[in-house]
Amino acid sequence: MAGRAKSSANLVEWTPVPDAVGRFSSGVPDLDRLLSGGYRRGSFTLVSLDESVLRDDLDLLLFPTYLNMLYQSRGVVTILPSNDSPHEFRERLTRFVTRRRFDSRVRVMDYVGEDAKAPYVVSFHREGQPTGARAPARERRRAVAKAVAGERQAQGTGNRPFLELFAAEIFETLLGAEAATKLYFQGVKRSRQLGNLALGVLGPGLGCAPALRRMADVEVAVRREEFGLVIRGVHPAFGRHVVAPDPALGPPRVVLVPPPA
Repeated sequence: MAGRAKSSANLVEWTPVPDAVGRFSSGVPDLDRLLSGGYRRGSFTLVSLDESVLRDDLDLLLFPTYLNMLYQSRGVVTILPSNDSPHEFRERLTRFVTRRRFDSRVRVMDYVGEDAKAPYVVSFHREGQPTGARAPARERRRAVAKAVAGERQAQGTGNRPFLELFAAEIFETLLGAEAATKLYFQGVKRSRQLGNLALGVLGPGLGCAPALRRMADVEVAVRREEFGLVIRGVHPAFGRHVVAPDPALGPPRVVLVPPPA
């Protein structure tokens, strides 16, 4: 059965949800239906978060997308939120995917020197050196070369499209809203050209929010309410749904259900 999770030793394996033509499945069939078949290839989706959303909530919503890409031999390149770390992210995701697949296909871009020696981490941190647009030209070229190398490792052979997921708070914290917005603009443009799936996680109160919303092909808003995690469509517009573990198959499978009346 497509989309069924099954237990094997300590690993809960994942069978990919098929992609519709010209689309990437979110890994959540209910969400795919609301998005007319999933995320359009070469598109940018913005996930806008309320202050109430926790790390476990993000895992519930986004792990199906990570897994659906990885189990189709597609790579994942991610800039994690500030409340996460590469080794903790790996520990949680490898409940559902082998460490070998994770280490070969996932690249975590890191700017603070956290877990820098791990094979799945692409570290841009150099003690005492400015980062991003504030860095000298030589350092920027070095960073670009490392990023491209990390993306190629995540892709593997065949130049397959991959998932690019970033927490918008990171560049804004390091560089300020204006410089961060320019980097996001360049990144989204490049992702479209490559036919990738770009996902931006937007926390509350960020100065880059208006520009990211203008760039987005899809925006969904996520918040925690008294009965659970709730998602609604900003564009395309759709009503509130509760994001919940599949009652028959269990996590990481997810269903969307109407909220209580």
